[in-house]
Amino acid sequence: MFRILLQDKEQESEKRNKHLSVIRIDITMPSASSNTKTPKQLYFPLGKMAHNESIFQDAEKGIFTPRYKPILAPILGKQLALNTYYQNDLLALANTPITIALLKKFDQLKINFKVNVTEITEDEINHALFGALGGIIQSKQDFMETLFTEDIPRIQGQVHQFLNRALKKNNILSFQNHFHHLQGYLEFANSAITSDSNFITTVAAMKKMIDNEQALFHLKRDEVGETIEHSLRTAWISLIMASELEEFDKADYQTLGIICLAHDCGKALIPKEIIYKKERLSQLEKDIMKSHVLLSFILSSNNQQNLIFESFAMAMHHIKENRQIPHSYGIIPDTYTTFHDYLTPEAQKQLDQVTDKTVKFYRVMSIADTFEAITAKRVYKKPSSIGKTIEIMLNENRDGDQFYTPYLNTLTRFVVRHYLPKHMIFKLSDDIMEHYYAENDCNGVDRKFYQKNHRGVVVRPSNELNESVACVIFNKHTKKIERDLEIHPIPLLHQRYFQ
Repeated sequence: MFRILLQDKEQESEKRNKHLSVIRIDITMPSASSNTKTPKQLYFPLGKMAHNESIFQDAEKGIFTPRYKPILAPILGKQLALNTYYQNDLLALANTPITIALLKKFDQLKINFKVNVTEITEDEINHALFGALGGIIQSKQDFMETLFTEDIPRIQGQVHQFLNRALKKNNILSFQNHFHHLQGYLEFANSAITSDSNFITTVAAMKKMIDNEQALFHLKRDEVGETIEHSLRTAWISLIMASELEEFDKADYQTLGIICLAHDCGKALIPKEIIYKKERLSQLEKDIMKSHVLLSFILSSNNQQNLIFESFAMAMHHIKENRQIPHSYGIIPDTYTTFHDYLTPEAQKQLDQVTDKTVKFYRVMSIADTFEAITAKRVYKKPSSIGKTIEIMLNENRDGDQFYTPYLNTLTRFVVRHYLPKHMIFKLSDDIMEHYYAENDCNGVDRKFYQKNHRGVVVRPSNELNESVACVIFNKHTKKIERDLEIHPIPLLHQRYFQ
């Protein structure tokens, strides 16, 4: 048996009062008569190593130090046992072969990792997937067994009325001039979801979410909880983006409305202690939360029996633009899986046939879903400003890996036009003062006093994120104009919230 341990040991000279992390290997070869089982994984806790210590003598050339070479050289080519994370970033997937490049990354970040002693075969992975899919289907069946056929019309009617009222009461103030043009498509989507037999389980799941949130947050009968509100607001953003893109026509608006309203129905099967947790989610909890996308597909496709286009499109809204970026659904513990892995052969065949048609839908939804999630208030976080949200999304998309850049540009142009209109008055934030005022610009007056008594107003809006907004600064008491300023949209958007 191999046992690989990383321990802190004091150096022989206590005067120096330093610690050295060393790896100790105990090798026990079980005899033929031994009942001792060989472990399935080897553990390498590099996180306990000293920060300036390395497993490499020459990292650039991939040469191990003499003390670590006998330990690490034999694992090259073996499989990583678990999805391995650094903070919130997935560095490598389970079953990834161990390479020098991967070990360099682990060594640099001091990452603990595990290695499979024996290779995980394709048959074993498929068997695990089969078992996991069975568990998903069983959870859906258990949910449906709580319903009775005679309850379905009542549930459909209740959800239809609830969403109809919610659509009228939860208008986004900044989008008032879009309602007459787009609200009909969401009303159509509401009617379709609450009457089409394909969406019976979807509607039942939405009813469960409505009831859960009203009970948990002590909401009034018509009051909307955060999950349904998220779906509504995501739908509005998606439709507005689509209305500004030539690729979408009126029939697409109807389809997009259905997809958006139902895209998070799978959250009804996520444990409430995870979905409404007020503290930061653990990585395991995040992986479980991600599985709601797959659960939405299972619900809307009736366990892959009714393979409609909308089910495929809503299940893909978390897919990144770079298909090489892993997206785990977290159903199998410590195993990387994709949406495609869970599909039946017939569903895989049909998905291949419609993939080209789903692209524009999930590209729009991915951006709208992310924008709404960051700007929204949740039980576990405060809302972010529109400026901060745009900064986060642009930073994540520096290489175009996360979002489809032309569609993201469509959203940013819309935001700049509608949230920084002509005659909008704004405060002189510290950010604006730092970037647009020199130290002596306030003529010796205390900067805080200056900010308190002065405001800015937009006189010429911008149409692009990289185009400055023309503003004037005035004394709010005397109304006297103090100066002209050309301000980048982001500092101004830091003062605006998605409401």
